[in-house]
Amino acid sequence: MNETGRIEAFSDGVFAIAITLLILEIKVPGQVGADNLGIVLLHEWPFFLAFLASFFTIGVMWMNHHRLFTLIDGADDTLLGLNLLLLFGITWIPFPTALLATHLKVTGNDRVAAVVYSASFFAIAIVFQVLWWYATHTPGVIPPEKEEEAARITRQYRWGPAFYFIAILIGLASGTAVLIWSALLAIFFALPPKLFRR
Repeated sequence: MNETGRIEAFSDGVFAIAITLLILEIKVPGQVGADNLGIVLLHEWPFFLAFLASFFTIGVMWMNHHRLFTLIDGADDTLLGLNLLLLFGITWIPFPTALLATHLKVTGNDRVAAVVYSASFFAIAIVFQVLWWYATHTPGVIPPEKEEEAARITRQYRWGPAFYFIAILIGLASGTAVLIWSALLAIFFALPPKLFRR
């Protein structure tokens, strides 16, 4: 097993870049008529809402990644590969965020974009689950004194794929509802694992 410091440092960099890229899709309005700037900004609400939902979702994923690696004491090649796959998903998120924001007000297209958006988080949730399952089932990765805390995290995170699958179903009906659901999920997964005792 290798130490995990470099994994966390590299992962932090990827999370930071992905979360920063989200803001690039919000454009400053050009020249507008007198007293029209407020109206123009209101018309940009899909980009603000998409930015908000994705910022907090990626931010909470970073928090949870940090929680996992405070318990993981060592990593082998499989864990490295799973972490890299997770980061692949994180770097993808700015695209479906921009896609959904761009098409949020277009009936029909908003649902396609919403499914792409929510399916992206569903895939990331599955990778999170596999990574954590591997960490908790591989001898030497989680030290015995941290197993109870690891169990609390498992109880909280096990709902991730199911919740994001629900997001896909919501996306079939409304892009706006998907963003609201995603923001609510970010709040849920930001809760301290100590709340999830048996």
